[in-house]
Amino acid sequence: MKGPFWGPNSKTTSWNMYFVNGYKFYTKTWFDGKKITNSGLYVKGVTDGGEDDFYGIIHYLYELEYVALNKKIPLFYCE
Repeated sequence: MKGPFWGPNSKTTSWNMYFVNGYKFYTKTWFDGKKITNSGLYVKGVTDGGEDDFYGIIHYLYELEYVALNKKIPLFYCE
């Protein structure tokens, strides 16, 4: 292989709770059996047609690691 490997590590880390920029995110399964729930996600989006907002429930939280770039990127799988 020529040059450094820029893609993500082939193994990812899975989390039930994740902190990003001072915010906590939880998966739906983390709240199973608890009296409260807060696994929703809202993303405000802007497209050519106007605003395109997204609401969802977080089912999985993954962390992709880019070793050559020394970066970790959260990936949210939502319904």
